[in-house]
Amino acid sequence: MARLWTLLALLGAAVSAPLECPLPDGPDSADEATCGLYSACVWEQGGCRLADRVGYQLLEPPHVIHTGYELLLGRRDSEVTMFGDDVERLTVTAVEYDDNRMALTYRDTDAARYEVPVELDVPPLPTPPPSDPQYAITLTATEAGQTFGVQVTHRQRPVITSRPELIYGDQFIEATFLLGASDLYGFGENNHDSFRHDLEAGVTWPIFAHDHGPGFDVENLYGVHPFFLGIEDDSGSSFGVLILNSNAMEYRLFLLDGVPALTYRTTGGILDLYLFFGDSPLEVLQQYHRTIGLPVMPPYWGLGFQLCRWGYKSVQDIRDVRERMKAAEIPQDVQYSDIDYMDGKRDFTIDPNNFADLPTFIQELREEGVRFVLIYDPAIAADFGTYPTSDRGVEQDVFVKWPNASFIPENQCTGCGQYVAGKVWPDGPTLYPNFFANRTVQWWTDEIRRFRAAAGEPDGFWIDMNEPSSFDTNIGRVSHNSLRGGLQCPHTALDYPPYTTRFVRSGFNPSGTVADHTICMASVHAADLDGTATSYYHYDVHSLYGWSESRATRAAVRATMAGRRSLIVSRSTFVGAGRWATHWTGDNTARWSDMKRSVVGILEFSMFGFPHVGADICGFGGDTSEHLCLRWMQLGAFYPFSRNHNAIENIDQDPAVWPSVAAAARDALGLRYRLLPYLYTLFWRASEMGETVTRPLAFQFPSDPTLRGVDTQFLWGDAVMVAPILDEASMTSVNVTFPAGQWWDLRSGALAYDADHSGGVLYQVALDEMIPVFGRGGAAVPTQRNATTTAASRANPFSLAVFGAQATGMLFWDDGETTDTFKDGSFYHCLFHFSDNTLDIQVTYNDTQWMPDPTLSEISFYGVPSEPSSVSADGVPLRADGVVYEPATGLLTVHTQLGMEADHRVVLNY
Repeated sequence: MARLWTLLALLGAAVSAPLECPLPDGPDSADEATCGLYSACVWEQGGCRLADRVGYQLLEPPHVIHTGYELLLGRRDSEVTMFGDDVERLTVTAVEYDDNRMALTYRDTDAARYEVPVELDVPPLPTPPPSDPQYAITLTATEAGQTFGVQVTHRQRPVITSRPELIYGDQFIEATFLLGASDLYGFGENNHDSFRHDLEAGVTWPIFAHDHGPGFDVENLYGVHPFFLGIEDDSGSSFGVLILNSNAMEYRLFLLDGVPALTYRTTGGILDLYLFFGDSPLEVLQQYHRTIGLPVMPPYWGLGFQLCRWGYKSVQDIRDVRERMKAAEIPQDVQYSDIDYMDGKRDFTIDPNNFADLPTFIQELREEGVRFVLIYDPAIAADFGTYPTSDRGVEQDVFVKWPNASFIPENQCTGCGQYVAGKVWPDGPTLYPNFFANRTVQWWTDEIRRFRAAAGEPDGFWIDMNEPSSFDTNIGRVSHNSLRGGLQCPHTALDYPPYTTRFVRSGFNPSGTVADHTICMASVHAADLDGTATSYYHYDVHSLYGWSESRATRAAVRATMAGRRSLIVSRSTFVGAGRWATHWTGDNTARWSDMKRSVVGILEFSMFGFPHVGADICGFGGDTSEHLCLRWMQLGAFYPFSRNHNAIENIDQDPAVWPSVAAAARDALGLRYRLLPYLYTLFWRASEMGETVTRPLAFQFPSDPTLRGVDTQFLWGDAVMVAPILDEASMTSVNVTFPAGQWWDLRSGALAYDADHSGGVLYQVALDEMIPVFGRGGAAVPTQRNATTTAASRANPFSLAVFGAQATGMLFWDDGETTDTFKDGSFYHCLFHFSDNTLDIQVTYNDTQWMPDPTLSEISFYGVPSEPSSVSADGVPLRADGVVYEPATGLLTVHTQLGMEADHRVVLNY
């Protein structure tokens, strides 16, 4: 349901200077000489500011066209340009898709520009207008000569208002908006230390896909997600904004005269805003997720604990670690191998000396119920004649190219022809698959098919280095095959654009160029995935490289794995890539600060449509410590994607290394595995309805402003709350923030909090104790007896935890591996409802063939005030020895043998 408004604009006069000169660290960050480098900036009163310039103004009053408006805006003056010629005329289009979604798009009227080739799930145009939109669009200019502006309101409350200082050039766009919320979340991928943005600090953050582990700087990391969300008021009413752009960009959230504001800059493309509205943050995120594409449903085994390291020396080395894990009885479902298994660090090869028996080992682990995942880097060694993968790639013309022969370096590698050659892990130069072309997807699929057959059919795909990474670009070539020395990019406006974002000027960018640690921006990708032949400069689609590889790898899974879901774990991501891949947050460090920051990371990626997300448990870089790893294993047991991984030359850190960590892992992972039926149901709801799996307290309880800044705890759905210990200085205590309501401690079964307002409780947690995890009053949570693999735990009967006097919940179940089970009707689903001492179990779809033991064998009622005289199931009293009541905690445990294919009623009789 959409209404289309078209606003035709010409560049016109602004009423005031922009908020800061485009030296984004602020007007005091430049001296007079530096300020003079920018044609649009002037040095006045000891500071650098933007010169007075013209803005967009109406030439004619608006007139109605069907259900919208067309406005003609004109340019009165043009004395100043900004980083190249400004666009003379803009067409501004407003689209009302439905009651909760709309868009504002600013395009060059006279020339086509690059637009992000990501298809969004929105109604096709034209369609009828929405029946009851939550929002309204108001033009702040209605008469000729007035400065153009637009305001969007949500239920009559302004949420985004454009400022007149709009700059729109070929390689530079800047826009500033006033926002109707001070509690703002999102934008990434950055190394944010807090989940809620600090508007007082007003930091300018860069966004551009970059192979750079999180440090302590204002950094852009591996992916690009220009989406943010604001909670508007105490009712929890919320809005979200996606700025769909893939060029190098930056944003600044700050206070303008006390009003929340956003200044957004990008170095190309168009200004393309999608807005989402709801009565709560979770409603907004549902709208967003169904627009960018609902997230992939992971296989059940992908929710188990996973173990990896870079630096396994041989198959025997991995086998020894696996035996250590089994001896310690630590749950494990997935084993990885990093690039160590490869022959010469080349994709689709196996080291014939140290990993020759890898295929046999993969089969051995599968018999134990453990799956194997191998890493695949996108860069392909240019070893022509000795490496069939690269030979076939050249034959099928699958690699990224230079624009023409004049760009080919003088020292181009032999046989590389017109392909862009960089440097990653293999000894020689590497080529980069162009995943925007159908022929490349087919080549990638064929290589995966060949390799899986030779490698014992590993179960998953770990795609790394896909920003894409190329070592030491623009640093200086030492020798042709040297690790120290990479590409030297040509001096074009693409590789040396007129505006340098904060990423280029940052201390973690050693080359001081936009192509730092990647291939040149002038590289070209031929594209035909949508059936239309075109081509893109890397300048435009750099941040889409991981997105395109994820899509290609998912296509390969569909073609080669006979309807199985598999697991694709990608480092670099873009808007919508959660349709195909899981994400881990990259090369963190074994530091307490990185552990704390990981909570922010999983909350942000839950917003971005990646429910299956986690950080490297115990830290990737550097040597961890016993106590850090212990607390991190306890936290990581509740990451949706739970994997321990560290780097070569660091000490072993699998949880079986230290007895204390092994004990902590058994306890924490034991609870995780018991809760997997609930967690799996959450993932089903995410993949089918766009809900979130991991949530901040503020999003679940948006009407409580005191929770808006809490980012050291998180929820699984609406029922389970995890309170990790994240501080080295207080590693044996944690101050838990409880939202209003009832919360039960899952460690003891006791009521932990009961109030009609939020509050804090200090917990002392010894190093040999589990971190606090709580069940929420009102929830009915399906569980299952835990085991050391999901294959074993899935064979156990089910249980149910009921919290409080009234509770609801559900269970979704299938075979855990086949694609499209919900669509095909190959699943089980039931609802739980408890009130008035009566539990009703309603089966809505009773296909129980996926349950080795389709029995509900135990029900735990939390918060029972007194022992019932009896408990009956379907009208039949249960044996007294099958009903256990603990007066000290109010926990009532009822042992049953209820077949899950039918409805049941369990009554507590008094």
